[in-house]
Formats: sequence, structure tokens, C-alpha cells
Amino acid sequence: MPDDDLLDRYRIDDAASDEEFLAAAKLYARAVADQHDLSVDVSALEWSVSKRAKRRAGAVKHRDGNPESVVITRAHFTEHGWEAAAATVRHELIHVHLLATDGDATHGAAFEALAEELDAPINCERFTDPEWWVICENCGAKIARYRRSKLVEQPGQYRCRDCGGEFRVEAATDAAD
Repeated sequence: MPDDDLLDRYRIDDAASDEEFLAAAKLYARAVADQHDLSVDVSALEWSVSKRAKRRAGAVKHRDGNPESVVITRAHFTEHGWEAAAATVRHELIHVHLLATDGDATHGAAFEALAEELDAPINCERFTDPEWWVICENCGAKIARYRRSKLVEQPGQYRCRDCGGEFRVEAATDAAD
């Protein structure tokens, strides 16, 4: 469970500058890491704000299993607020911890267990509209796509992983969400 006192202590609103957003995220990360005894040296990581990301709320960049930097997405914070940004920080801390202790960058069982303990999401909420929806003709499953890809260009070459159905592609403005 996230500590409400920590959430409130480092809370900022979406009018904060990128520098204020980053400072709050780092201070919050340090407090969470200390509180949960995570193997994370927040100061040893390079922290930055992405203004371009459309599909991910954050990311940990690593080389040879060693975490080097954490990126937090501004648009996700702006769209969903401090609680969502703090949840993203907790999510990325889990990645850093598991990389440092086990060399594991996945969303596997160890990640899921820590995510439950820290009340961190496995995936982030969508915060920008996709360009296309890839829709299963059989079960109606929808996949958001933000740029052209083989799946968007040649949906007939792929099948739905849920039911094996065929896909069609619709421009996002044409498909109801």
C-alpha cells in the first residue's frame, strides 16, 4: 500500500515545472525505497522527464542488467495527476530493485509480488489517443497503435492471441473506444 503521508508530503499539481516534477518524483522515490527496503540508490540514477512518450508512463534504462536512468512521462502526469505519477515511480523502483538484485527487467512473478506490496500498477492507463485501433473480428478485442507497423499495414497476417480471430484496422477517430 502506498503511504498516504508520503503521497501528500511530495504532492505537486500539474502546473509544476518539469524541474519541480522531477524533484518531487526523486524525493518520493527515495522515501519509498527507504520505507520498503528496496535495493535502489536513487541518487546514482539519472532521472529525466519525457515529453514525447505516448504509450508508457515511465521507463528504466539499463545496460547489461545495471539500471542507469529513470524516465517519467509528463503527459501521463498531466492527464492523471500526482497519484498516477507516484504509482509510476513505484513501478519503476520495482524494476530498478529487481534489476539490481536479480538482473530481472520483466513484469514476472517477482515484479507482480512487489507491485502488490507497493500498490504499483503493472501497466499504465492510456493517456494519449492512438492513431489506429486493431480490432478482432471475432471477440472484439482492441489493440491501440500509435504509429504505422506491420500489424497496422497488414492485419491479415496476424491473429488475435485471445481467440485466434482475424483483425481489422480502423482509424481511431472512426472506432468507438
